[in-house]
Amino acid sequence: MSLADRVEALRRQHRREARPRGGALDGQPALHAGGRFARWHVPETVEAESDSWLLTYLDLITLLLAMLVVLLGVAKMQREPEPPAAPVELVGSLDAGAAASALRAALGNGLGEHDAPVIPAAWATAPEPRETPLAAQPPAPPADAAAADAPAAAAPPAPSIAELGLDDLGDGVDVIVNEKSISFRISNELLFPSGQAILSPSGLGVIQRMATVINRSRDYPVSVEGHSDTVPIQTRQFPSNWELSASRATSVLRALVRDGVDPARLRAVGYADTHPIAANDTAAGRAANRRVELIMEITPRRAAATPGPAPGTAAAGQG
Repeated sequence: MSLADRVEALRRQHRREARPRGGALDGQPALHAGGRFARWHVPETVEAESDSWLLTYLDLITLLLAMLVVLLGVAKMQREPEPPAAPVELVGSLDAGAAASALRAALGNGLGEHDAPVIPAAWATAPEPRETPLAAQPPAPPADAAAADAPAAAAPPAPSIAELGLDDLGDGVDVIVNEKSISFRISNELLFPSGQAILSPSGLGVIQRMATVINRSRDYPVSVEGHSDTVPIQTRQFPSNWELSASRATSVLRALVRDGVDPARLRAVGYADTHPIAANDTAAGRAANRRVELIMEITPRRAAATPGPAPGTAAAGQG
């Protein structure tokens, strides 16, 4: 082929390539794969989403699940205490072999046959008790000698009713002799004005005579007890019968101290209406319950040595 033919062939090829394709207008370049500018055209592609985040998510879920399992295991171990070991009781005397077996059982068979402790044979039996001579002790004194020395240390006997001089008390004081005490019961109407805790002039005289009788009884303790009925009281000074009964008992105690009674022998107690001696549904019963009692405590032995009630006294349990 000559050169002219070769040039003509190239021109025809060029014209074919420059001819519009796919609806392109004349004079406009074709932008498809077979066009002149195909090497400049970048086709649009849709990239698929990556799944790499899913691996990270699965790793995180696996880690959380493992931590949950560990926490549940630790909580279960803390809730379930270990069962106590069974106690091992050794009864009687054991020889060396039996003692070693018991020791292995107590340690949970942790010792081997050759690791058992060796117990000397001398330890298997307890030593016999030795008799130690005691120093000679003086013989105990006979009972007659102890009884002879007892009256010297004993307190003087209780005075009799006649020695107390109960006739000096006058009217208005009931004397009640019990096995362990002598009670002097005085009505509140004889000692205090109504609703008050200050002794009246007649009450001061009664307490003065009571102090004389109490001082004749040596060192017996005396309890001053105040009592009231069930009628309530509510004043600024006495909000209830408790304060009223306690204040009246204290007033009697102070009067006894002023009249020469040892304060160490006295105590004051207020019982309000908790220890009635009569029914509170009648005026006479309420009047009997409003009282002050002086109780002289004596021992049963001395009470037995005290003669019976003198004229003018009441028997035990009578009002």
